Amino acid sequence: MVKGTIGSIFSVIICIFIGPWSDRFGRKPVIVANLIGFTLSAILVVIYCFFDKLSPWYLAVCSLPETLTGGFATLFTMIISYMADTSTEDNRAMRMVVFEAVLTVGSLMGAIPSSYVFYLTSYQAIFGIAAICHIIAVVYTWFFVPESVTNAETENKVGEFFILDNVKDMVKVAVKKREHSKRAVICLCVGILTVYIFIINGNTLTFQYLREKFGWTLTRYTIFSSIESVVWTIGSFLATYILHKVLKVTESVLILVGCISMLNTSLLFALARSNAVIYATPAVKILGSLISPMVRTLVSNMVDHEEVGKLFSLINSSEFLLGIGAGPLYTLVYNKTLDTDAGLYNYLSAGLFGLMILMIGSVISLQLKSSIPTTIYEQLDEESESTAATGFQSNAPTGH
Repeated sequence: MVKGTIGSIFSVIICIFIGPWSDRFGRKPVIVANLIGFTLSAILVVIYCFFDKLSPWYLAVCSLPETLTGGFATLFTMIISYMADTSTEDNRAMRMVVFEAVLTVGSLMGAIPSSYVFYLTSYQAIFGIAAICHIIAVVYTWFFVPESVTNAETENKVGEFFILDNVKDMVKVAVKKREHSKRAVICLCVGILTVYIFIINGNTLTFQYLREKFGWTLTRYTIFSSIESVVWTIGSFLATYILHKVLKVTESVLILVGCISMLNTSLLFALARSNAVIYATPAVKILGSLISPMVRTLVSNMVDHEEVGKLFSLINSSEFLLGIGAGPLYTLVYNKTLDTDAGLYNYLSAGLFGLMILMIGSVISLQLKSSIPTTIYEQLDEESESTAATGFQSNAPTGH
């Protein structure tokens, strides 16, 4: 817990500075350095596993390379920024969905076979495989991933990193005045994503809840969780393609639908009295997969190209920083209500999803207010021009 908390805080600090810096000097150097940090940490863990009597505190030392290079917060920020750089408004949403789907599939590919590999081999083999995967990622990124920032600066890279102007620029992206209420929309979207990640980070008690209330085993939960992830991934692809690409449903409406889907899922978990209700939740939850990619697509479409890194640094820093307190809060609620009903903590998630619905409702309202007047005025102008032309024709002298 200490290792995770300290690492998360330091990663957030790096993330705050790295976004504005990468807008000027490029995304690729950060991604490569970050992957090298993960690789070195994985190698150190392999070495640690060869010594049975070493204190667990040495694991904190093993995590130093990945922490000092920004951790997952920085890697996530850079990849999202890279995709925003290399995509258009037409294909950005689908790319965001693909990215999050790949994360889900990758997690499954690692989680499902890892226990079997461990039983057949050892800890050294498990972490050795992880180190090899990181090395492959470094090599692939170095040789095959082009830089996405055009005309990236090359001078004084190190000296321009830890300067307060980077933080000021990051904050300005969110608070500077923009036309069509974009500033308010961006701030609301930052809030939506922050609350959403807070729920995801805190809501890790599903197995304990199902074991306590329905007597589930870890094997049963693993199978259920895997099926849920597959349904989630397939649903995100189909929903994005059909609703967004084909039917042209806007990002904000899809976010609203996703929030309602997740709210209903939380209520089902809270009210469930049988396994059948739990088995139905993946189908209800399926559109919740749209929330994160659609919010990121919406905000990236509202800022200039050179502001993308700053914006996602702000978003991801907020997510990871507030996410630190999510686990303790949910655990506290779960422990306090366990004797009454193991599922009562789900009402906390439901309430937060309700808050997200209010925020995305405000976004939709702002978008309507900024677009409707223009349309009305255009229609009035056309009608007045048409009336004037008709009146002129009726009053014009006729020849005999």
